[in-house]
Amino acid sequence: MTGFDYAGARATAERLIKRFGQPGKLRRVTATGPDYDPEQTVEDYACLLVALDYDQQFVDNTLILSGDRMVYLSTQDLAVTPDLSDRLVIDGAEHAVISITSLSPAGTVVFWQIQARGQA
Repeated sequence: MTGFDYAGARATAERLIKRFGQPGKLRRVTATGPDYDPEQTVEDYACLLVALDYDQQFVDNTLILSGDRMVYLSTQDLAVTPDLSDRLVIDGAEHAVISITSLSPAGTVVFWQIQARGQA
């Protein structure tokens, strides 16, 4: 008996996100220099994503706020691993990364699921 083809599942996720998703940016701000006067460098990493509104039944105004987005982020050509300090640029608007979960059976990251919150 052969094992499940996780690479195939990853390829399927990448194909579906590319077909039904949109381009976005994963924005990373890095601070260098002394703490009292840091220099911030902003790097944008191109990505493919699907951004969905949360179903109203999941909005509890504690963990998930009205306006939060559930984002499926493709691993295809993504140069970095998403981090909580990153920002997502969706349709030109910057969103904070609230939580990150990876679907990664057997250590193969199929896609990233991110809770993103728009900046007021």
